Amino acid sequence: MQAERILILFLFFVAAISSEEATTVDVYAGPTDCDAPDRVRTGDTLGIRYAGTIDASSAAGEPGSQFASSGEGVAELAVGVGDLIEGWDAGLLGLCRGSRAVLVVPPSMAYGSVGVGDAVPGGATLRFDVEVVSLDRPGPPPDLFEELDVDRDGRLAAEEIHAHFRKESPDAPMPPDLIRNEDADGDGFVSREEFGGPRMSRDMCLEMLHQNSESTLLGLVTRWLCYRPHGPEQVEGHDNSESDYGNKEEL
Repeated sequence: MQAERILILFLFFVAAISSEEATTVDVYAGPTDCDAPDRVRTGDTLGIRYAGTIDASSAAGEPGSQFASSGEGVAELAVGVGDLIEGWDAGLLGLCRGSRAVLVVPPSMAYGSVGVGDAVPGGATLRFDVEVVSLDRPGPPPDLFEELDVDRDGRLAAEEIHAHFRKESPDAPMPPDLIRNEDADGDGFVSREEFGGPRMSRDMCLEMLHQNSESTLLGLVTRWLCYRPHGPEQVEGHDNSESDYGNKEEL
């Protein structure tokens, strides 16, 4: 469908080139194995304590010099949604709540050849000592079908769908061919079954939704593709896969 093509083209333009270098992770205290609710995954908001220094292996900068820390408090950050340097996302994903680890991040996954001011010179390899204090998991996505089906007839008419894209502006057009591509049986409506589940992976949806939260065309297309129930059990409000991950627990 046209909406999906718009999003795919955008992703091609913003996709980063993968590096052969990798962040190394050494868990030195706390759990190294844990159940899914306690393991960091994309979209989680973490409470962490951390200290960042120039690593001993760095070709640039003064090894051991500290350039950042959470101080006496706990910093909150979202993982895997484009807010952090690549090395933090790679190193934090998979850690357990309560674990302490050292992340050694190569320049290509940190601040590259540019650096950050005087504290982090270009080409510096960084060392982060981190502790995962808390983990807050997002709940299931909103049900856009339920929102748009204003007459509650169990199907979306073109005008109901168009209302979603008019959130950008009153005269915003409907993405071309959207109804034709969604309406599998050709009856002029999009049923609950045709609407189905998300058209992108969970991780991609979380990143794109986080980066495009405004009611722009890209933001509205992302919601159209992602704000869909994952299956019949979620439609009925009895999903038991992720809906219980929304409570924050502190150690």
